[in-house]
Amino acid sequence: MQFAASRVGPEPQDTSGSAEVQALREEVAQLRHAVHSHATVDQAMGVVIAVGGLTPEEAWDVLREVSMRTNTKLRLVAEQLVTWGRTAELDPTLRSELERQLTLRREEQAVRALPACEEGPPLPDRCGGER
Repeated sequence: MQFAASRVGPEPQDTSGSAEVQALREEVAQLRHAVHSHATVDQAMGVVIAVGGLTPEEAWDVLREVSMRTNTKLRLVAEQLVTWGRTAELDPTLRSELERQLTLRREEQAVRALPACEEGPPLPDRCGGER
């Protein structure tokens, strides 16, 4: 007849497994945060596209520039722009930089829409006089 040895106290834990489980939990939390932030940035890009009549690439550039020039994390800029779309309230510093960036993009679009100086009829205001 065999008798099983009884243990006193809690079961020993596999420390390598628990560290791995903790690392995986942290990674999952980071991924969830990233997915949420990505969705918010996409929504903010939609706001910028609608307000500025820009392409998605230009909207991304605007968000990035507003973030850098106001020293505000991109995620926070995106959150404020999405909120602005609902409430019409936007931090004055962000509003000012957003307007500046949209103006720059509109000027770039206008310049791209003009024919080059070497093509077509002379354009005195663009080419510095007739050729």
